[in-house]
Amino acid sequence: MLKQFCDWLSNTSISLAFQNWSWFVPIVQTIHILGIAVVLFSVYTISFRLMGVTRARQPLAVMTGKSMPWTWAALTVLLVTGLLLTITEPARELLNNAFRAKMVLVMVLVGVLLLIQARLRSNPEYWTKSPRHRRHGLALGVIALLIGACIVTAGRWIAYV
Repeated sequence: MLKQFCDWLSNTSISLAFQNWSWFVPIVQTIHILGIAVVLFSVYTISFRLMGVTRARQPLAVMTGKSMPWTWAALTVLLVTGLLLTITEPARELLNNAFRAKMVLVMVLVGVLLLIQARLRSNPEYWTKSPRHRRHGLALGVIALLIGACIVTAGRWIAYV
């Protein structure tokens, strides 16, 4: 059924137009990659702080307050550019296990980011107020770091699976 959907989508007028514009995929992929860079920079900055690897003059709550709007905006750009790329080559994406793994990892990362942000909104000192919270922050930092690396890896594997 998914294969039939991919065949239908790839033969729609919008998909055919995207496929025929030689400039379309490279430009959309470039914007997609820039969005990935923004998200990963933010995720890694927050992760390193939660892990205690870096220290800054600003509290974590202030830092995330400044970086998370960029992260959510970049994730929105990734959603739009990802949809455009999927419309252009639906079978390459939707029938690919690496793509599916990437999408699951993105959803998990969004959940981790929402958790971090929600805890900081309820209490700006949440991740530093007790040894237990610091350990949980460390674990979330490591998890977010690993998920970010796995998302990039899965994204690259889409071309080869």
